Amino acid sequence: MDLLFHLKKAISHLLYPSGLVFIFLLLSFLTSFSRYRRSQTRFFLTLAAIFFYLSTTSFLPRFFLEPLEARFRVPLEEELESAEAIVLLPCYIASDPGLRLIDRLGGETSKRFLAVLLLKQKFPEKPLLIVGAGAGGKTGASYLKELAQNLGFKKVIALDAPKDTVSSAREVKRFLGRNKPVVLVTAAYHLPRAVFLFRQEGLKPIPYPAYRISKPSKEITWQDLWPHPLNLFYLDLAVHEYLGLAFYYFMDHIASFKKGRS
Repeated sequence: MDLLFHLKKAISHLLYPSGLVFIFLLLSFLTSFSRYRRSQTRFFLTLAAIFFYLSTTSFLPRFFLEPLEARFRVPLEEELESAEAIVLLPCYIASDPGLRLIDRLGGETSKRFLAVLLLKQKFPEKPLLIVGAGAGGKTGASYLKELAQNLGFKKVIALDAPKDTVSSAREVKRFLGRNKPVVLVTAAYHLPRAVFLFRQEGLKPIPYPAYRISKPSKEITWQDLWPHPLNLFYLDLAVHEYLGLAFYYFMDHIASFKKGRS
């Protein structure tokens, strides 16, 4: 299972825009050693330059993120009231020894964590499940639990074992049982995949977008035409979600086909 997990991660990283730029640069470097392959060198360099420019300006990240982030709105108060628990899916949490709690959080995790704490303030009686986010099988959620408790929040539960979204859904089902309505808090771009996987496990997620990256369409400025590394990061995030959705939809169709034949 670990082998499949790491293989899936390795392949997806190669298909990210940042990975493709690296591959094209590597191919141009390798072909440059042969004087008979100079046209191939120019070809791969041109591809790398085009991919880099398109990936680091704002147009492609906005184009790919908007459909993901527009999928779910913030739930109504009565929808939130019906939930039996609040579930937070954080991003990466550093487990290096010696770090302060606050130093363990990246920007993505910090925004999700802040959103769920504001939600928990409104519904203090509902248990908060913080699921996964450790790296290499190490503790992740427990650090956020400790931080939440230091801020005075009660009924906070850490589930450290999951290492990705699908194992998080399975762990929440194991802990709460099937057919349980839960408020599912994560980034807006992550919700389509997370909701699909939680429903696959028989849960009833109420999607709660913690924040959005894409902004409503605006006038184009010179800054939109100038490369920025943050745009490459955002495009990698979007491609990661589309690859994940495609993989799990494919696996679901395979499972349905086998079930139908049996």
